[in-house]
Amino acid sequence: MADNNDVFYMHGAEEQVCAGYLYKSPPENQFKSQKSWKRRFFVLLKYRDNICQLKYYKNEEKNKPLGDIDLSKVTYMFLYPEMHAMWKWIHKNFRCSSSSVMFIRVQERDYFLIGENSWEMDKWFTALFDVLNNRPHRLLDSKTFGSKRHISEPLRSENDNTQTKLTTDINHEDNDTDDLSE
Repeated sequence: MADNNDVFYMHGAEEQVCAGYLYKSPPENQFKSQKSWKRRFFVLLKYRDNICQLKYYKNEEKNKPLGDIDLSKVTYMFLYPEMHAMWKWIHKNFRCSSSSVMFIRVQERDYFLIGENSWEMDKWFTALFDVLNNRPHRLLDSKTFGSKRHISEPLRSENDNTQTKLTTDINHEDNDTDDLSE
């Protein structure tokens, strides 16, 4: 049997940034069925030009991916999802701490990923944050009413005087706030 990394090099990946087992939430209509949550082997791959993919497999053999999370469409990502409406259900059914859970929102779907411990989820969050921070894109910032901001820009607080100017400038731009890419 070939080395596990050979599969990725055949497909053009230059680096395996992070890999490991995580529980993945199902689509929203199956969310409250604990059997629908699947333990999958996730791999964060880096290609040329800082293009990255987050793929998941049934196991470590990584023969054929079962799916992927499109990182180019991530609009929101955070650890400790205690404020999310589904947190109580997740905590009750998986008996995990919030530090072991990450939430990722992409345009078409929300994902909860559950790791074995907080150290593992910190590792995943850091790897994904670095990948997302190094790609050319913009995230929607709810504090500026749907205006665009680059992920590397800090969030603006309600007391920040620059927020008014940013909102004013955006109101004079073309009305393309639904497009997440430049």
